[in-house]
Amino acid sequence: MIYFTYSDLEKRYNKNYRTIWRWWAKDKTLEPPKRAGKVLLGWTEDQLIKFENGQTQMEAK
Repeated sequence: MIYFTYSDLEKRYNKNYRTIWRWWAKDKTLEPPKRAGKVLLGWTEDQLIKFENGQTQMEAK
């Protein structure tokens, strides 16, 4: 599985690290990144497609 990092998202959406963090941590419009224990893996293509289609964390639950 391919994971997209903060750097990948910064390029994809032309936004900075803080904006991307706010999308998932504060605004809840982007699902949180996947983790393996304490290691941040990143976001999957499926998560990004949901975000781009306007599906939020709230709707997914």
